[in-house]
Amino acid sequence: MRVLAYCAAAFEISVRKAAGVQPLLSPPATAQTFDPHWLEGRDFIYLKLHGLPEEIYWYGDKWITALRATQILAADLRGATVFVANCHLFQALPAAAAQTGNNGHHPTSPMLAALLGAGARAVVGGAGENYAKRHSVYGADRLGRAFRYLLQFRVPPYTAFRLAQFALLLNPHKDAADLDALNFRYFAGGSP
Repeated sequence: MRVLAYCAAAFEISVRKAAGVQPLLSPPATAQTFDPHWLEGRDFIYLKLHGLPEEIYWYGDKWITALRATQILAADLRGATVFVANCHLFQALPAAAAQTGNNGHHPTSPMLAALLGAGARAVVGGAGENYAKRHSVYGADRLGRAFRYLLQFRVPPYTAFRLAQFALLLNPHKDAADLDALNFRYFAGGSP
């Protein structure tokens, strides 16, 4: 499986463990040096940068801009499954509003819209703050690692996501981080 991981430099160890590859780090990588083509030709993309609500950027350490929505849109993500351990991938809607369509995300979730607009097969991530640690697989990274393992065995993305959530439920740490990861959502994209 062709994997790319991109994270804030402080998360290098936890992302390497969860994604199974050496991640691209920010810094030294920044939005100015990031080539959108690096995202292309991947089966799985693991992102763990800093996100803010309704922003069109994600950030590395010291809030250095690491990635722009326009850079994501410039890439061809067809066939890629994306796991976003960042905070604020999307704005959660109240349950009643989520049932009216819009795939359960707020229309001003620009980074999610960019990933789907670039053709990602599927995107998994959470609303609000997501809990994780720098050096160990914890919270969002536990879900992401289980998700990656299942994808490596060619389990379809939605099934892999549901099984990864189930595995977390069976073996929870019973703290806010696992409860948060269990609230991650799956967003189907446009490519098989």
